[in-house]
Amino acid sequence: MTKKHLLVAGAVVACLLLATNSFGQGCTGFTKANVKYVAVGSSAQFNSFAYAAEALIAAEAPPVNVVNFWASTSFPLQDVRDSSNTFTDTAKVWVAWDNAADCTVYAYFTVDSSVGTKDFFAYKHVAAGVAFTGSPAYEYNAVYGNNTDSTAACAGVVNPGLPPCAGYGASTGLPTLINSFFNTAPGPTSLVHAPGGEYPYSYCGQALLSNPASGKFCFFNVAHTDIRPEDTLYATTRALSVYNSTNGLAGLGYNNTTCGAVNTTTEGCPFLESFGQGNKFNTLKFAISGNDPIGGAAAVPTYTTLNIGAAPVVVFVNDADTSTLGFGAGAPGPYTFTNINHKVLAGLYDGTFSCTGDVLPGANGPGMPVQVVQREALSGTYNTFEFTGVRTLSGSAATAVAESKASSITWFTDDDSGQELNNNPAANLTSGNCGGTIATFAKGVNPTGLCSDPLYLPTGACGTNGNGLKLRAITTGEMVKATLDLETKVDGTNPQLGSSVQTPDGLGYAFWGYGNLAPMAAGCSGTASGAYTSGCSYLGHYLTVDGIDPLFTNPGDSTNPNGAYHAPQCFLGNSSSPSGFAPSCFAIPFTHIKDGSYPLWTVLRAVTFNSTTAGQATPPGVLAMIAEGEKAAGDQTKNLDDFFPYFTNICEPNDTTPPCNNSTSNYVGDLNLGVFRSHYKQTNNPDNGYAVCTAFTSLPINGAPGTCTVDVGGDLGGSVFTVQSDLDFHTDFGGITQGGGGKTSEIIGLHQ
Repeated sequence: MTKKHLLVAGAVVACLLLATNSFGQGCTGFTKANVKYVAVGSSAQFNSFAYAAEALIAAEAPPVNVVNFWASTSFPLQDVRDSSNTFTDTAKVWVAWDNAADCTVYAYFTVDSSVGTKDFFAYKHVAAGVAFTGSPAYEYNAVYGNNTDSTAACAGVVNPGLPPCAGYGASTGLPTLINSFFNTAPGPTSLVHAPGGEYPYSYCGQALLSNPASGKFCFFNVAHTDIRPEDTLYATTRALSVYNSTNGLAGLGYNNTTCGAVNTTTEGCPFLESFGQGNKFNTLKFAISGNDPIGGAAAVPTYTTLNIGAAPVVVFVNDADTSTLGFGAGAPGPYTFTNINHKVLAGLYDGTFSCTGDVLPGANGPGMPVQVVQREALSGTYNTFEFTGVRTLSGSAATAVAESKASSITWFTDDDSGQELNNNPAANLTSGNCGGTIATFAKGVNPTGLCSDPLYLPTGACGTNGNGLKLRAITTGEMVKATLDLETKVDGTNPQLGSSVQTPDGLGYAFWGYGNLAPMAAGCSGTASGAYTSGCSYLGHYLTVDGIDPLFTNPGDSTNPNGAYHAPQCFLGNSSSPSGFAPSCFAIPFTHIKDGSYPLWTVLRAVTFNSTTAGQATPPGVLAMIAEGEKAAGDQTKNLDDFFPYFTNICEPNDTTPPCNNSTSNYVGDLNLGVFRSHYKQTNNPDNGYAVCTAFTSLPINGAPGTCTVDVGGDLGGSVFTVQSDLDFHTDFGGITQGGGGKTSEIIGLHQ
């Protein structure tokens, strides 16, 4: 037995031995079976599911229906699949629990879609007898916490709403035993089960297995993601492939030791941000079928994806430069810059264009240099934007023109382009411009000149005003702050960036969310939805793309309570919520997400255990949270419209409240999203998911294989169709099957 495994087993035992002790608010006991939901992944779903947990606890019978809530911005999650290298990502997290003697616990760790998907599938194999004498061989989820600070840190983590901890009775911090649970590797213990009878945790959906030792000892039972797991795996494989000027960015070059790869095939270079905040993003391989590539031949879980809703990526600019051709011209409105052509947007992000004048029809001169801010290349936001906004078939030729073939008369085409164009991470990494070697990158280190990672790439000249610039942000929070010049200066003296990385004409993108885009306004006050506008100063505004608004029906829509092109702000008011805090937000219509005409959008998903004949089941706690999360997103009393729900009229088990009449164990709902993106082969053969549909009401939301709306394959940047058009196509051409895959005919393989 290794020292690490001894410590892991001991920690589990300690947690269980203390299970009868009283602690903190609520719980007086704690067992593994009381955990219902431990999620990891996308920030786009983080807030809505906090309200879902609140709703589930509040619906319990008194006196256990008291919501205790804790949150933090800096919870370390460690990936220990490689016994010689531990990789740590820092997560924001909320944890909710009730007042039962044995706590019911819900938790959500937000890192990023790709990290979340990787964390769900990251499993390590343990040989028989390693955990304790007589223990079986087993696989465990090899990502778990390493948190040393469980004090109160709630305010502003879930935004809008749910601060501070004191409103929920958790002002003294996260209870010790819950924190211990989150810092312990899952696995069997000799004190709980006799050797040979080790059961995985019930919240992992493994309780019905005939051979319990064959199950998965999970830590996370669900990953929330902006993109399908097949697309996440492609993004990781792409990052860990060789960069060269002829491969059409099929490889991004993060697989070399020059930029810090530990193992060039599985553990690549980190992505580094440009703003001196010390953030980095690990590049680690994973698998969605077969065996984990790092964890000693551990078999990964069989999975399903549950559709949550649709969300737009919003393009926004900094208002700081109010000169004639500055992005802030006309601030706070009417603005000069309100729209961006899709091709110009792509050109700014691949480096073809560099100046504000390139955006504005009729501009008299090049204008000001644009500071383009982009995310790390594994981010779900990055990949949604990459394949719907930059790397598209629109703007391409009959034959792709690679970077190496570009000339004065033939320019490279968008299908061979992307945000990483001319950015080989092995180049210029250790130059003086970058701030030193890979080991020196930490908080307070800014690049000062040409540098591939951390990204600092000058682009074209804008007359006498200087060159454009490409920069990197890690996480949605940093993307928004960095684009708006809100990150702390590296010496900590004022809320401006160092001179080398100022962004007065910053251009950025982020998934819509009241919390995500809240920094675009400051000083707002008011007492109700639609009135939270007094005293606002606007630091940036969003742009339509090809004249299509991501949030409202018309460009510059007068129904926006905060004014044309401003990100709506959400008032946090008092209510009957158990906490006394609840949002009162303006209802976003999402008109052009519903009709599919806004180009930059995706379907949000949850990846979880599927139900199998061997006894594994989709965890009930996950299904309950999915149902409540979609309800929270479309709650007409709160209007917490962070996304457009995939289902409506959701009925839960034994729910007889109209329109429900459901006495079965199924969760069902009516299809609410009438458009989809064409799927294509990406690891798995494609399936849009609608060929087997006979109706769009009372559909199961549990992702059971073979049921309506269960999709497979990649869909990033797929062409947009209506669901009905796919069904009609199937009716007309249903006798055709997809090249050897055996799937019934659907509209597949078509790209935007």
